[in-house]
Amino acid sequence: MARVRKQYPELRERQSPTVRKESGDSTESPAWVDGAVVFVLFLAVYFLASLYTDLTGAWGQTVRNGFFGITGGGVVLLLVFVLYCGIFHLLRKPVQDLARQAGGTIVLYLCLEVVLFIGQGTWPMAAREWLNPGLLGKAIGEFLLKQTGVLGIVLAGLFGVFLSAALYGLIEPLDFVRWAGTIRDGLFSGMRRFKVLLSGISLPMTEKLFPKTPDGVSEPETAPLFSKSGTQIAEPPEIAPLSPSFAEEETDDLLVLPVEEAVEQAEFQEECPLPEGIDPSAFPPPLELFGNEGITANPISDELIRNQGERIISTLEEFGVEAELAETITGPTVIQFRLQLAPGIKVSKVAGLSNDLAVALAVPALRVEAPIPGTTFVGIETPNPRRWIVPLRALLESTPFQRGDFDLPLPLGLTVDGVPLVMGLEDLPHLLVAGTTGSGKSVLVSSCIIGLCCARRPDELRLLLIDPKRVEMTLYEKLPHTLTPPVVDSKKAVHALGWAIREMERRYELFAGARVRHLKAYNRKVLPKDRLPHIVIVVDELADLMMTSPKEAEDYICRLAQMARATGIHLILATQRPSVNVVTGLIKANIPARVAFTLPSQADSRTIIDLSGAEKLLGKGDMLLLTSRYPKPLRVQGPWIDESRITGFIQHVLRVFGEPQHIDIDSDENGTWGEIAANLEDPLLEEAVSIILQTGIASASRLQRQLKIGFTRAARLIDTMEQLGMVGPQEASRPREILVDEDKAEEILRQAFSGGG
Repeated sequence: MARVRKQYPELRERQSPTVRKESGDSTESPAWVDGAVVFVLFLAVYFLASLYTDLTGAWGQTVRNGFFGITGGGVVLLLVFVLYCGIFHLLRKPVQDLARQAGGTIVLYLCLEVVLFIGQGTWPMAAREWLNPGLLGKAIGEFLLKQTGVLGIVLAGLFGVFLSAALYGLIEPLDFVRWAGTIRDGLFSGMRRFKVLLSGISLPMTEKLFPKTPDGVSEPETAPLFSKSGTQIAEPPEIAPLSPSFAEEETDDLLVLPVEEAVEQAEFQEECPLPEGIDPSAFPPPLELFGNEGITANPISDELIRNQGERIISTLEEFGVEAELAETITGPTVIQFRLQLAPGIKVSKVAGLSNDLAVALAVPALRVEAPIPGTTFVGIETPNPRRWIVPLRALLESTPFQRGDFDLPLPLGLTVDGVPLVMGLEDLPHLLVAGTTGSGKSVLVSSCIIGLCCARRPDELRLLLIDPKRVEMTLYEKLPHTLTPPVVDSKKAVHALGWAIREMERRYELFAGARVRHLKAYNRKVLPKDRLPHIVIVVDELADLMMTSPKEAEDYICRLAQMARATGIHLILATQRPSVNVVTGLIKANIPARVAFTLPSQADSRTIIDLSGAEKLLGKGDMLLLTSRYPKPLRVQGPWIDESRITGFIQHVLRVFGEPQHIDIDSDENGTWGEIAANLEDPLLEEAVSIILQTGIASASRLQRQLKIGFTRAARLIDTMEQLGMVGPQEASRPREILVDEDKAEEILRQAFSGGG
């Protein structure tokens, strides 16, 4: 194995250089140096005082007439710089880049001398003595004025200021070049637009972009491209070219845009037109696909509500809590009684009486919201005996969804006030959903998928569906928005997340080349055919991934949650086991938007929303939402959609957009050579491979013991071997599988060290 390294001797030099510290070095300077610095400091202070006051005596007068008469008033900059360097020396804080800063100060001093020369005679009488340019300033100014004129002096001064700022490190010369390039592009763009404007003045412009059909020429019949079943039945018919006389007759009425103008319009057009051949009435899909049902708000008698309110007040009085009923709000799932507490009553006392209130009202669960955000009221939420059904259609036709304020709208449900709640996934920017079986978790995920697909076309949105349970996502296999068929194998699911990481990095490289920061700006800058779609990764059961490959899954999810927002890649994670080994601290910290349906315990509720309360929810879509916009959990009734409606929707978009265009995300699952090149720098890699092959055990702890290195470095070596295809992935508590023999390992290393082949 060592002969691989011998064939590539340059690899021996890849180790990071170590810093050698000589024993004789010392931060203390000799005493005579400190004494000289103190003397120079006092001398500089004396010189400065001599310029502005007569208290310095005859020597000061000599300095003022002699020294300042030669150097001019701008020498104050040099004296201040000397003070700055001397003080920092005495404080044992060496000045960074002393030579560059000294050079910048000298250049700035010369520029100031020229300014004093130009302005002499215009200064106030009281200031002319210490604003004198001196002999040096006069010599420089007269030379520049004679040789270059006033314009040359101005340009020389600007160049001097720029050079001084560069020496101080305030600006980088490359930044100046970029600014100049930006100004140049703007000037050329403006000249191009002005040229287009002038060229169009003399043309007869009309609103028509295409000529009318002349008399005697019939419109060509257009055969349908798709039958009712969605299959393609005919190619678009060929249209015969126009006769020469017809073309000559109507040419003058055409408004022909120059190529430059057309490109400018394409670059800054916000919305892409529908692809050719797509019926505009077919997308967005008609709401009739989701049924004709609206929100069924079953009325409740006022007497029943009043009796419950009185019972709440009387129960609180029994425990010494004085309150009065301020208002009552009937929502889809609960009735919220808003109470105004008497002065001196602690809010925590009401919260501690939730179980007693539930017994008094004879209800299975009761939630106390203390206080209601934005009010002085305490809310007591009791189950609505006549719950509303919230169909998905009611949210899709609501004003927040139809207004189009969000790029990726999520129809989440109705609040306690009965207000439709629609949020943009790009603002969240990821979502974590937890709930027991039958609580409405999967229905909410399906509603989010349909809401996204109703708002965005397949060229604007792609879905990566991961369903280790093999139950929920198989329904969407023919959805045109999907990137791949639903991933049902847990190992392939980890590879799918790895593909998302690589796609994120690829997009960041494109953004850097286009000099933009996020997907929206990039899509505005490029032509429609080059625009990138949003990617939403939906994981229906996070627990299965964390059981199979906990380390890889957590690393990939955390990295996507941290970095993928700007690239238009978002996560929707769902789980029915919100334990701390599934929803880890890192995952929770990077996904602030979380939804809790009915959970079995307070511990699970705290894991998801950091508070108890989810264990008292009523199921069937009743949930608590926690986001940066709602730092205190908001109670929401999730939407309902039948499976037959989902199937009808998928069939409709399949007829409109055709079969999904799937990609192979497993083709480069081990990454590119460029991604793992940095990990090849470790000089112990070959020895680590030899140990793994000799012992037959691919373990970081074994490498740690035999190589006497830290665990982090040993784990990095194991990860590098996995990326090179030498060992398999970690599978729970079982050891990694060794995939190569010694000859194959040597060949892989040789290929890697030579740059990937």
